[in-house]
Amino acid sequence: MGMKMPGFPGTIGWPILIAAILLLTGCGDARLANPLPFGNESNTPVSRADTGSALRLARATRQAGDLAASAQLYRSLVADRSVTPDVEVEFGDVLVEAGFPDDAIDVYSQIDARSPARLGALLGMTRAYLNLGDSVRALEYASQAQGLGPRDARVLVDKGVALDTLNRHAEAQELYRAVLVVAPRHVSARNNLALSLALTGRYDEALTLIGPLVRSSSATPRERENMAIIYGLMGDADRATMLSRVDLDEGTTKSNLLFFATVRGTKQ
Repeated sequence: MGMKMPGFPGTIGWPILIAAILLLTGCGDARLANPLPFGNESNTPVSRADTGSALRLARATRQAGDLAASAQLYRSLVADRSVTPDVEVEFGDVLVEAGFPDDAIDVYSQIDARSPARLGALLGMTRAYLNLGDSVRALEYASQAQGLGPRDARVLVDKGVALDTLNRHAEAQELYRAVLVVAPRHVSARNNLALSLALTGRYDEALTLIGPLVRSSSATPRERENMAIIYGLMGDADRATMLSRVDLDEGTTKSNLLFFATVRGTKQ
């Protein structure tokens, strides 16, 4: 499955449209079929003997895209106080992916500031607040994370996204490029730099960056959809449609094209 951009009205603010583009470019629908809000007291903690197998199953179901089952398993694991803070961070990450950023923030907030898992919690907070549309707070947490991991590629990319949503594109692009200097094949940095360049009208550079990812035999729906975004932003509806149809149904493709037109109209 692929992304479906929201049908924003033409009066919406440009920064919010940027955030929508940057946050909805992954493959898969992150919404839970059966929402599982944090704090469900009906769950019984797993026994210590079963913790290892339950954790492996939680990770496997997350990888398979079954966020409902994964969240249920992680909740049971967290209820068992024998798990490490890293597992709590994973639970928060699943909740962010599932579209429950407020619940994720509750999870991250319980992790001790002195814990080695603190960096992961700060990154989770960054993504949660980005999903809530609060880019200022997201940037605050990203900056805290950078204090703990100044060279961590995840930190630099997430902070870049926060900066992009605040229209601070030059600063964001500097962070993405810093990652690519060390790791030229870093997919997330390349993807986000390409989108950032496209958002500032530098379409040729954006296509040059993302093109090799899309032409690769290991290309994913995310790369193709990001390239479709770039074509959509530059007004090339034919190429955007062609790429979108590889992974999306006709209705979603049309919805995305309308979204791109809205973004271009708002920017202008």
